[in-house]
Amino acid sequence: MDGDRVFALTMVLALAGLKAVKRVAGVKALIKWPNDLYVGTRKLAGILTEFSVREKQVDWAVLGMGMNVGWHPEVPQGSGAPATSLLEETGQEVSRNDLLIEILKGFEAFYGDVVRGSMKALYDEWNQNCLVLGKAVIIESDIERIEGRALRIDECGALIIEDAKGNERRILTGDVSLRLASP
Repeated sequence: MDGDRVFALTMVLALAGLKAVKRVAGVKALIKWPNDLYVGTRKLAGILTEFSVREKQVDWAVLGMGMNVGWHPEVPQGSGAPATSLLEETGQEVSRNDLLIEILKGFEAFYGDVVRGSMKALYDEWNQNCLVLGKAVIIESDIERIEGRALRIDECGALIIEDAKGNERRILTGDVSLRLASP
């Protein structure tokens, strides 16, 4: 895999997680770019992708997902996004084993598409399940703050936004934080 396409692995795990949560718990989650799963305005899961590139090719990659399954918040949370869990959303315990099996089956199917180079369906599904698309967003990095409307995620995982001047801007993962702007 080309190093500039490694984001596809994060997409694969996010989509596998969405499908598993829906199948096992009946919960509809969405992706908050670049690597979180949300139910409404509350964070359900986060994904971390670590990798190494050698001569423009991915040498290795490790993916992890932390998902709130049986957790039930007793007190208000501190900083960061409000969280939820499958227990909180359904009112019943969810089998971690069943959830893991479904995540792995989904990952294998989506990863097979990546290996075969059949990426269009993956990008389409990612964009259809992206929480921020079509919404006003604020992108903040160490060097700038951009307000605009989220348009799509491109084939390398960059968020494409339209800024206040009508220009499309390409925002790469790993160097920004994103908050939904107030309506």
